[in-house]
Amino acid sequence: MIICHRPWKIYDVDAVGAAGVLVFVLAAIWLVLGPWQRTWNSYRRLADERMAVGAKLRDDVAKLEQVDQGTKDLEQTVGDQLARAPNADSYSRLLSRITDVAKECQLELLSVAPQPATASGAYLVSDVQIGGRGRSRDFILFLDRLAQENPYQSLWACSLSRVPTATEPLCDLAWTIRMYLLPAANDGRAGGGS
Repeated sequence: MIICHRPWKIYDVDAVGAAGVLVFVLAAIWLVLGPWQRTWNSYRRLADERMAVGAKLRDDVAKLEQVDQGTKDLEQTVGDQLARAPNADSYSRLLSRITDVAKECQLELLSVAPQPATASGAYLVSDVQIGGRGRSRDFILFLDRLAQENPYQSLWACSLSRVPTATEPLCDLAWTIRMYLLPAANDGRAGGGS
């Protein structure tokens, strides 16, 4: 059957064929191009997310390197402080240094009596009772020098006396220095808790 004569002759089968081709094209667009477009959009979204994750990963790696370097610096500082901290093995050297500093500060030592070390947590504590003669300002200089050289000791008690009728500026001095020590190196150099 002829649907149209002019300008071309169009038969009904041509119209059905054209409709079939149109349906085929629409089905192809819907079945092929639609999923392809969704896949392409998904790929672009995933590529963007991958780039963002890569940038975040590089930032995290940089931060981790900074933390790692900070940890190494802190470990080095702790190691240096631990090496400087006195231990039971260096006790005689510390006593010798106390007497040397006293002489340098023009104090006359009359007695140096170290007390036995006692455990206090992970540390050892030892009091050193010292008696001597000297001027009060030399004694203050002595204490200042000790505090600068070894912050692990402190003045625990002291007394200065001078006879009111004395003609010389010297005082009788008695003081106790408390020394904080780590256990001997072969016992393990723990610092912190017990």
